[in-house]
Amino acid sequence: MKKFIVENFRFTITVIEGVGCRNGHEIGDTYTCEYGCPLPCGNEGGMCVEALIKIFPLLEIVRAGGDLRTLGGAEKYRHEIMCGGGPIKFLLQARDLMEIRPAAADRLPEYADVIRRSFATVAKVFDLTRENCPGHTSFITNERLQSKIKDDYYPFGCFIGEKIIGFVSLTDVGGGIYEMKDVSVLPGYRYFGYGKALLDFCKAKVVELGGHKIAIDIVEENTVLKEWYAANGFVHTGTKKFEWFPFTVGYMEWKL
Repeated sequence: MKKFIVENFRFTITVIEGVGCRNGHEIGDTYTCEYGCPLPCGNEGGMCVEALIKIFPLLEIVRAGGDLRTLGGAEKYRHEIMCGGGPIKFLLQARDLMEIRPAAADRLPEYADVIRRSFATVAKVFDLTRENCPGHTSFITNERLQSKIKDDYYPFGCFIGEKIIGFVSLTDVGGGIYEMKDVSVLPGYRYFGYGKALLDFCKAKVVELGGHKIAIDIVEENTVLKEWYAANGFVHTGTKKFEWFPFTVGYMEWKL
């Protein structure tokens, strides 16, 4: 067997109430898992099928980008569960393993690959090809990404462990303004809020660097993306048509 998917959530399931379970559960007993069956800490005891039947759908909700608050709880990744037989109550907690950190120069080809694969979905929707739009981000080369690296360029990656699942960069263009480029999340890791996490990270980073504005450009016809940026505090400032692009470039900005 060889695991080929890097899971982005780790689950902890703890016994918080109850006695009398034939499996011998005691308060404080803890199970952990990422995708497979929850395993007991210390390799003693076990979890019955009745409990798993109730727990597994909750794990799937989180893995699919859902919110456990829709089940009546108070927190997105925390929920209490009564086992199937009734005597034991478990506390399920999920931890998102994604983190954002500076991109290392020696992994540049991996970042370029993440950018290409992320923007390929946009290229498909708008029929962009290497022939009609070679300058689009979905066709970025390792060399083109390398050419951006300079003193005022700040690249960051989304990581799960050492796997890169997203990317973003900031460039200081002067006057407290930073240009944000290549906001990318691999298709398999979307709908977990990682795109918003990248935006929030960049906003905080710009403030940390002494800036006050983030400027971006987008495919103007991509209304879904434009609305998403607007929902995250970006204001539309204009458009421009370039003869080498088969789409209109839209400009948006966020101000401190």
